[in-house]
Amino acid sequence: MSFIPRKRTALEFLDLPPEVCTQEELAGSLADLRMVNRYLGDTRALFKHLSRKIDGRRQISVLDVATGSADLPVALVEWGRKNGIDMQVTGLDLNSRVLEIAREYASGYPEIKLLVADALQLPFRDHSFDIVLCSKTLHHLKEPEAVTVMREMLRVARRGFIVMDLRRSWIAYSLIYLLTRIFTSNRMTRYDGPLSVLKAFTDDELREWAVKAGAASVEVHREPFWLLVVSGKSL
Repeated sequence: MSFIPRKRTALEFLDLPPEVCTQEELAGSLADLRMVNRYLGDTRALFKHLSRKIDGRRQISVLDVATGSADLPVALVEWGRKNGIDMQVTGLDLNSRVLEIAREYASGYPEIKLLVADALQLPFRDHSFDIVLCSKTLHHLKEPEAVTVMREMLRVARRGFIVMDLRRSWIAYSLIYLLTRIFTSNRMTRYDGPLSVLKAFTDDELREWAVKAGAASVEVHREPFWLLVVSGKSL
């Protein structure tokens, strides 16, 4: 068996038509993802790499592409409040059912705006945001679509983009498989979590896709718990 699994292309529950899962199942799966983001280092990694890009600025605009339940926008706003930074965050998602959950989760945060939009064609002018973020979404897409999403992110970003996704590994797959059996009974999480790892990336794959999208100064960082963070800016 190869040390790195072969990249899979099967659809996850989140990629299937809405009627396949109930709103309750969807909300439970997104809650599980929030727990993963909090306790397996995604928010910590985001703050680390965002700090390098904002360069001491006290007012920052962020676009979160495929925001899910908006836990990262909420974390960003709370981080901004704590550090005296005016953090204005726009989160978008193609799935209106997901945004219903996000609006409830992000209520009480006027700094956050949420809208239904397609990442393949962002409804914003060039250079509309300081930073554009996309977390654990590209592995849902085939290469041409993922490259288009990153190209759109670069187009609307002034200071660059941050992409966070999983690193493909048998160890990561085994760990996620075990955790989803211990900590949740949600069938979406139990199926999508391990499969996400097998659909994920190597360092070179993500770097190659970012370069194809037109990014310059591409940096790929390995973070704990098999997280990859790619940052770059347009030429």
